Amino acid sequence: MTDSISFDQLLDRLPRGQFIGRNSEAFGVATPPNIFIPPTLTIVEREENPAVTLISARGATGKSILAETISARKEAPLWKLNQDLSVSGHALRAKLNDYLNSADGLGELSRKEGAFVVVDALDEARMRVSGVSWNEYVESLVSVAEAGHSLVLLGRERVLEDMWVSLAGDGIALNWFEISHFDAKQRISYVDLHINQDRDVQNEAYVSARSTVLEALAGTVDGEQAESFVGYAPVLDAVAELLRKGNLLETRNAFASSVQDGRRIGVLADVLDRLLERERSKTEQLADQFGLDRAKVYSPDEQMEWLASELMSGNQPALKWCPDVHKADYVRQVQEFLRDHPFRSEMRWASPVFSAYVTAKRFGDTRLRPALRPIGEETGLLFEFVSAGEEELQIDEWQFAALHASLLAAEWRAVEASASIAESDPYDRADALSVEEASGELILFEGESVHRRTSFRLTLDLPDTVALKGPLASLSVLFPATVSVASGSSVSLGPDCFIRCANLRVEGDTVQISRRLRSENVLDGEADESNVVLEITDQFSCNATLTGSPSVGSFELHLPDKYKLMYPWVSYQRVLEPPLPKPDDRAVRFVNMMMNLLRNHGHRGSAAVFDKKLEGRQSIKGDEFRRVLSVLQSHGVIVMDGPMIHLSPDWDAQRYSGKAREGVTTLDEKRDAWAPVLEAITEVIKS
Repeated sequence: MTDSISFDQLLDRLPRGQFIGRNSEAFGVATPPNIFIPPTLTIVEREENPAVTLISARGATGKSILAETISARKEAPLWKLNQDLSVSGHALRAKLNDYLNSADGLGELSRKEGAFVVVDALDEARMRVSGVSWNEYVESLVSVAEAGHSLVLLGRERVLEDMWVSLAGDGIALNWFEISHFDAKQRISYVDLHINQDRDVQNEAYVSARSTVLEALAGTVDGEQAESFVGYAPVLDAVAELLRKGNLLETRNAFASSVQDGRRIGVLADVLDRLLERERSKTEQLADQFGLDRAKVYSPDEQMEWLASELMSGNQPALKWCPDVHKADYVRQVQEFLRDHPFRSEMRWASPVFSAYVTAKRFGDTRLRPALRPIGEETGLLFEFVSAGEEELQIDEWQFAALHASLLAAEWRAVEASASIAESDPYDRADALSVEEASGELILFEGESVHRRTSFRLTLDLPDTVALKGPLASLSVLFPATVSVASGSSVSLGPDCFIRCANLRVEGDTVQISRRLRSENVLDGEADESNVVLEITDQFSCNATLTGSPSVGSFELHLPDKYKLMYPWVSYQRVLEPPLPKPDDRAVRFVNMMMNLLRNHGHRGSAAVFDKKLEGRQSIKGDEFRRVLSVLQSHGVIVMDGPMIHLSPDWDAQRYSGKAREGVTTLDEKRDAWAPVLEAITEVIKS
């Protein structure tokens, strides 16, 4: 059982606060939120005398509300980075000087007993600023933290892992907590408080309907994943909206007796469809007024078109069903219903659950392309809605970026994501035909198993070019022609990024390498291990500046001999290995790569790697790859669980580092145990 603490216990662990100054829009003591349900916080790391407290969560879990509440309760200033453009090495000093009307704000922060600053939306700031500004900003936080416990930092797990590496590397003691899902009592409080005065929450019919809907959502998944899904704030937003109005007995009966599709997302889609249908029923009088078919007026599809038009810059509905003589009057009157639509709040979405559902339903609308990735970055629900019931998706590069971002937004310490694009090895391309599509997979790994594995065909905007428009983390790309990275002026590679192609173009001003916290039982004990590997067989084009001084070994750039790189790139340059070494060399490379990629997914359980990731990052593929896995299974080295390759407990003692680094265990030290396995692999891959 994972240790956890309550919100009140968290407050007790924080310094006294009472650090009051002049508020500005982005920096100051926050006003308490109107609705706050204290969450349970999982303990990731705990020190007796921490200098910094990290608080992580998946997307749309209430980090900002938690930050506001900490600020208000402790009377400590909250720095909202999503509202502040001044993220740089001098930003905190400037903010404190202004806040305290002082020339030495940092000094006062250090000297005042119990003073601290809450910093929210670190992940949003990192995506917005250049690599240079971000690294200077992180260095400024490290220097402040060295003066004592003065910071509480909130963000997604990935950015906090990167922050952890910087802070812990300087010997700074840390507390790290994760906002978990709402438990059974918290879920009830959340729904009841959001319904407010619209219902008597003590009414027996309401209590019965609420319990039935929540049980239907939780009943589709076993164990912890059921809890994490039904206890997810956006899911509870949809439940609250469903129960706010309508016939409670009808709602209870519908979710007590309806046959679901066996997937949790199917029950949630049913909740949302019922909300849309309820909105449609409000327009029946309007339909009668114009003599129109009630079933066609303000249909669920039309509502989603209107919402996409107003909130995502899409086209207005064509309204082909509506006679021209009534169309103008209908459009004018339907605006009244749109203004009060439960999916929206003024000119924004009322909850990420609504934006994700509408976006999934309008996923093929090319006018919505620019809006797709921001929706995906907010919540993992977009991926769940789009992939529900689909064996294979046909998507373009914009859609891939959005789904990949949504996968990453779903991550927390028991959930990890993997995205891959795999067409063919650059060395294997013998024909002159253009490549216009590529295949790939999106995987969501929860707890001890794979929750969703979705394959796709990727339609390329330009032949022979994969344009990566989204995140560059948990990503493997194998492509025989050109890969173009154009994710913004600041390119963040990793953690866990592998690209092998003929030509790589990186467009941006700066490149930074994201770092990841190593699992607890790694052999070398290093924290800085991002496993970012770029392998280019022909041309490498990049005018960006490499920032942050990533450690050698965390980033590898494999190029042909002809390339002579400048500092600091040259520090990471490796000679591109020949594609067809001898069988025994290939066997060693295979096992080394497997050792490199093994990781305790979900931060628990046995070390494992996705099969497609391992297959894509070395030269043994297809039938050969499957034969090698059979050899490893027969020797008891691995255990297969769907797409997961687990290192068996009996072989955990033979685990080593596949990278030759000083002070780490290597294959040479484990040669006696691995020799029979390597010989068997060599036999099955001989020509």
